[in-house]
Amino acid sequence: MHRSTVFILIGLMTMQISAKPLMIAHAGGGYLDTAYTNSIDALNQSYERGFRLIEMDFSWTADEQLVCLHDWESTHKKLFGNKPAEPLSLQAFEQQLAAHPHWQVCTAATLAVWLAVHADVRIITDIKHHNLKGIRKLITDHPQIKAQLIPQFYQPQEYQQLRELGFVDLIWILYQYKGSKQSVVELSQDMELMAVSMRSRQAKSRTLQKLRKKHRLFVYTINQSRTLEKLHLRYGVSGFYSDFLSP
Repeated sequence: MHRSTVFILIGLMTMQISAKPLMIAHAGGGYLDTAYTNSIDALNQSYERGFRLIEMDFSWTADEQLVCLHDWESTHKKLFGNKPAEPLSLQAFEQQLAAHPHWQVCTAATLAVWLAVHADVRIITDIKHHNLKGIRKLITDHPQIKAQLIPQFYQPQEYQQLRELGFVDLIWILYQYKGSKQSVVELSQDMELMAVSMRSRQAKSRTLQKLRKKHRLFVYTINQSRTLEKLHLRYGVSGFYSDFLSP
């Protein structure tokens, strides 16, 4: 290879790594020093801080509606002071929200209202159970928000189904995937992705570093600027989910 070509390639790689990384507000963004609120208040604060990519958690209610909640166990207890024996109905959840003293946790319906006023925001979805069913429900009940959604998927077979639903920007997040690292590299070769998202230790893997030939790497959840800088400069991570770091 000619020396000038080598210099050009090195320069392009340096530009790619040094480019400002994307910042994603995790679970709506931290609010009142609390993570995982998935609240309207957190959304408002994240927007004011400059976030335009916001990840939100969704859980199913007893009557099969979606609310912005990480889980009905530890997170529900942390936010509301109790752990229900089973998921609440939508009505019971809304009554609980109305009584919360510090913030308004949102439902799919109130999120849709918020997005109508914040048309420049895109929501990265995290629906841990029955993901495809949840995505379909969101765009059926609130078709106006479809263009603002970036679905995350957990298993490779979900990819094509989401493409068939009309989604272009998709993220393969790896925490539920039980296959090998090499299988991630191989299976993703035929995918057009916004990114592959993973834990920081996975981003350091030699095998998963191969993904950078085609895909961006996103990492969750990073709240230390020194850690972010190392992952960005040394391992080429270009997107970070964070509770408390600003864009």
